[in-house]
Amino acid sequence: MLDVVGLSKRYGPIRALDDVSVTVDAGEVVALVGENGAGKSTLVKCLARDTMSDAGMITLGGVDLGRTPRDAIQQGVSVVWQDLALCENLDVTANLFLGRELSRGVVLRQAAMHSRVERIFDGLNVSVPGLDRPIERLSGGQRQLVAIARATLDLPKLLILDEPTAALGIAESRTVLTAIKVLQSRGVAILLVSHQLDEVFEVADRIVVLRHGGCVGDLRRAEIQVDDVVALITGTDVDTSAAQQIRRLHSLSEQLAEADRSSVLPLTVSSLSGALNVDRLAVFLTSEEPEGSVLRHEASLLLPDEMERKLAKIPFGPTGGFVGRAAAEASLVVVPRLQELAADPVASAATPNGLIGGWAAPIVGQAGTLAVIVGFTDVVAHLQADQVRLLGLFSTMAGVAIDRGQLVETLRSHNLLLEGLQSVLLSLAGPDSVSLGMSSALDALCSGVECDFASLLASTESGAIEEKATSSGLDKDLRVQAKDSISQVFAGEREDPNVEIIDFEWSQGSGALACFWQNRRRSGEVSQMLDGVANTFRLALERDLKSKVEQEAIVLKKGREAERYLRRRLGHELRTPLTAIRGFSSTMLQSDIEWPAEDKERFLQVIDRESARMGRLVDQLFDDSAIESGTLRLDFNYCDLALLINQAASIVGSPDRIRTTTESSTVWGDQDRLEQVFVNLVDNALRHNAEDTIVTVSIDRPEPDDSSVVVVVSDDGSGLPEDVAGYLDGSIEELSAKHGLGIRLVRGFVRAHGGCIRVASNHHGTQIHIELPIEPETK
Repeated sequence: MLDVVGLSKRYGPIRALDDVSVTVDAGEVVALVGENGAGKSTLVKCLARDTMSDAGMITLGGVDLGRTPRDAIQQGVSVVWQDLALCENLDVTANLFLGRELSRGVVLRQAAMHSRVERIFDGLNVSVPGLDRPIERLSGGQRQLVAIARATLDLPKLLILDEPTAALGIAESRTVLTAIKVLQSRGVAILLVSHQLDEVFEVADRIVVLRHGGCVGDLRRAEIQVDDVVALITGTDVDTSAAQQIRRLHSLSEQLAEADRSSVLPLTVSSLSGALNVDRLAVFLTSEEPEGSVLRHEASLLLPDEMERKLAKIPFGPTGGFVGRAAAEASLVVVPRLQELAADPVASAATPNGLIGGWAAPIVGQAGTLAVIVGFTDVVAHLQADQVRLLGLFSTMAGVAIDRGQLVETLRSHNLLLEGLQSVLLSLAGPDSVSLGMSSALDALCSGVECDFASLLASTESGAIEEKATSSGLDKDLRVQAKDSISQVFAGEREDPNVEIIDFEWSQGSGALACFWQNRRRSGEVSQMLDGVANTFRLALERDLKSKVEQEAIVLKKGREAERYLRRRLGHELRTPLTAIRGFSSTMLQSDIEWPAEDKERFLQVIDRESARMGRLVDQLFDDSAIESGTLRLDFNYCDLALLINQAASIVGSPDRIRTTTESSTVWGDQDRLEQVFVNLVDNALRHNAEDTIVTVSIDRPEPDDSSVVVVVSDDGSGLPEDVAGYLDGSIEELSAKHGLGIRLVRGFVRAHGGCIRVASNHHGTQIHIELPIEPETK
């Protein structure tokens, strides 16, 4: 349409234009860019014929443009200057028809002009409120639209726009750009002069760069980057496209080196978008499914939601269109026009959204195609050789990063396996009981091999297989499912890919380590690891069995020692009452002596008292044996201390020498054992002191927030032996057999209740403080 050939213009010594050649075709937008003083304004004035060039030729549609502005207008050239030259006091319609008003005689056809203005704005797909509003009351964007509408009142062949958005905001600039696209679709050739490179790259088909009056670049917008234009405008190599791409690649490599696997594709896409100046991108990740390999939508950039939904999953291979073919062939596929691919699922989803072309580049790793990056364009897709190489570099870097991530994941999995094995060994080989450590070891195993459930099965002495231990952290339903699956596989009833069982033999028969996965893959190293772990559990079972045998031996040894002790104590403790019983009974049986009735009564009382004492001694011997062997059992309940103390006093007898409390207090304990404590203490105090010794048993009133109560047993006798006092309060652990069983039982019973004893004893008497808990111990 427009042909400018060899145009030159000087202003004295200043060369404004130097052999400039420009072409603009019908329906094409050509952007004219350059720094201030580059010659843009001079070129526009020459095209508008406001200024005549010194040399060169300008034609429009093959016809010379003429020499005056009127000639240019008649040829079809219309200019919207940066200074819009609108009449501020006139309304929109008047400004559009100024100098070319519609009239019938001397009467203006206002309605016709108004209707035509509305059609013009509707045709531009923009709106200006209030066509009868004065220009001075319109915004900057609305004024620009009025100037454009005036320039297109009679649809021109060539429209020249001089910085149309220089003083506009973002929203107003978008409106102007919309009008430019509409005029382009109507076949108008447009020359756009602008400093806004982002807008230039949005609407221009080609970009002409002027510097110092000369044309230094005539480039297609789809083949260049913003950096190329900046480099041409400034005449420097600092920000050339190549240098910028090198920096992009360097930055991407640094980010990929530090990124985790999930960040590789988003980083690659964002960098690739800037490198190729492609706004609409999508990433599809290769996924293995039961029906075969597919490409799943992973992420996208500026794609419509409906299109994303349609492309959620693409078949791998020819049935997946050009994207599936790129993945299967591991090669770049470029589709200039998507509408030519009728049966392509990707093209069918893209074309209704105004997308014209596309390309698909595979990201290839050691295992084949890992992902596919797909770019969409709103022009015919075409990749230059350097763009193809750049795309290959980005894809290679992404593939290496993904492989590195997979390697790191494999190493992490191996480390997890080793850590799990270490935890199993620590749990089973530690100082704690093997039985207690089994569940912890199975939990560690689940973490190491990433299974959901694990159990240890082993045969018993009877030959039956029982569950020795299981892992925790699984809900009830899944636990039942896992156990059923393991049981069926172990019994040979069926095979289950989610279950793995490692059999082993041990001293008691058969055993097995079983693991269950719920729809999870397991690595190939898991089976090898489970063989070693199963052997570890076998050794643990043997160790546990050995430990139980040793425990039984220890218990047996203690039992024998208790038996020997019991025999020794029986001989010592029972000798005195048996001697008294035998002596008095043999005395009464003498046939040559007739004893008076009162003597017989006294003899029988002694026999009765000593028999009762012997019965208590036997009970005490068994209690002492139970304390020593750790088998003492207590029947806990709430006990009334005052009632216990008074009952103990009545059992001992000698009411005239015992003073007891009448104040009630409750403790948590075994009533019979506590009664024995007070019986033994009171009886010892009476038997080992003078006949006039008084024994007092009292209760210290506890405070409301106290957790225990103290019973004080005191006497005014000669005091306890030092070793007996030390034994009671725990400073001495062994007590001589000469002191009898009573003191041993007192300390044993009090400790079994969780209480303690404090003793204060001297030659003026003894005070024994017994502290007992009020409430049961909370776990």
